[in-house]
Order: sequence, then C-alpha cells, then structure tokens
Amino acid sequence: MRHGLLLMLTLLLAACSPEPQQHIRLLSGDWATARIMAELARQELEQAGFAVTVEQVPPGQIWSKLAHAEADASLAAWLPDSSRHHAERFFDKLHDLGPNGPLLTLGLAVPVSAPLTRISELAGSDYGEHHITGMMPGHGSLVLTEQALARYKLDDHELLSGSGDAYRHLVDTAIEQQTPVVIAAWSPGSVMLNPKLKWLEDDHHYFARSERSHTLTRRGLEDSAPEAMTVLSRIRLSEPELNDLLQRLSTEENVTLAVNKWKTERQKQESRQVVNPSAS
Repeated sequence: MRHGLLLMLTLLLAACSPEPQQHIRLLSGDWATARIMAELARQELEQAGFAVTVEQVPPGQIWSKLAHAEADASLAAWLPDSSRHHAERFFDKLHDLGPNGPLLTLGLAVPVSAPLTRISELAGSDYGEHHITGMMPGHGSLVLTEQALARYKLDDHELLSGSGDAYRHLVDTAIEQQTPVVIAAWSPGSVMLNPKLKWLEDDHHYFARSERSHTLTRRGLEDSAPEAMTVLSRIRLSEPELNDLLQRLSTEENVTLAVNKWKTERQKQESRQVVNPSAS
C-alpha cells in the first residue's frame, strides 16, 4: 500500500514539473549594433540546443515585453541614462546581465567639409537649416541628444527621427549630395564608420559618457532555461570586435553571413596564435 502511494506521489510530482524551456524569444532593434548582437546570441543559443526567434521592436517595447514575459531576452537596451524612465518602471521585473559591449561615444557629427568644429557653434548658425537627423523616437541616441540640445539651449533645432533604414538612407544621401547635415550619432555604430564624417566637439560635455548596451532577461528565465542565461551572460564584445563586425556588415549586408565570416576569421586567428604563440 505504501509503495503504491509513493509511486502515485512520484507520478504526480513528475506531472507537475514544468518542461525545460527549449525556445528562446530574443528582442532586437533595427539598428546595426542591435542586429549584430541579436544574431550572435541566436547562433550561440542554437549551438547550445535552443530554438530561437528574433523580433525587431521599438526600444521602449524591449522593456515592456520582457517585463510582461512576452519575450525572454534582449541585448539592445542602453543604460544607465537613456533608459532611465524605462528602468524606473520595469527594472524590478527584469535581470540585468551587465554590459555586452564597450562604452558608447555619443554626440553630433557633420561632414568633414563642414565649417563647424564644436557643438556650441550651432547656436546662431544656419548650418543644416536647424535640423538634426536622428534615429527613431525612444532610441538611446535620440533621448540623449534631446537632453544635450536642451542644455546647449539649441531649442530652435528640430530632431528628425525615423527607422534605422531611414536614418542610414538620409545620412548616406546627404553625404553623397554634399548637403549640410547634422547627425545625432554614436560609436561604435555603422554611421560613424564613414570617413567623410567628423564629430563636433562636445565642448560643454553635455552628452552622457557612461552609456553602454546591456543584456536584459525576464524574471524566471533563470529557472526555466538556466543554460540560456549562462550563454547570454558570456556574450561580450570589445570596441575593436564590434567595429570589425560593423565593417563586415557594411559590405555583406546579410547579418547572418557577416557574423559567420567574422567568427570564421576569428577562429583562424586563434588557431594561428595557438600554433605560433610568439606571433601574439
């Protein structure tokens, strides 16, 4: 009788135990660095045995979807300054696995032919017709640019925002046609790889200087897919690595092929260093 009760209890406990999570839902943005990090994560998670889907969403939705368990993780959230209002609402419902990339340089950029050298020179200038080209509303660069412009008292300048593709198209067109343009930019980023652009000096140091891209996950992922948490926490890129990937994406266009080629070349370099350690 006791054996039968123990067997029934065992079966009931087994039936109540949740199945291990095998599918990971990643959130990405449509800017180059976000797409690269999401693709790296997808490949690493699939290598660990997970099925992975990647959804591109506006920056604010990254926080809300993770907080409401509508997705599992994202490597595209900027902290600490540009996402402060999202963090105040949702941070206690998420896990922050820390930075996954280098410190970001943020500011305004212009063509190298522009007569301006400092941001403060925009005051009273008609350069760019008082327009600044930026990313979509909610993107970290736009949030921090709005804050810096207010401190520079450039209230007469209008921020033009759009999707990642629209942003890149506007910048490329302006450079190609040699149109005066002011760009809300960040580095490492695809736009600032263009040698025809230069930074305007942030002469009053009003742009945030501690911003980095972080990896966020929903609460509970540590229980349902602990190995996924481990995989995600290991993804870290240095500035040279991220710039190299961005450069490859600028010529390859397909993010999967760009990441695959980058990983292959990296493995070759590591193999050469193992064979000839004195070369490093």
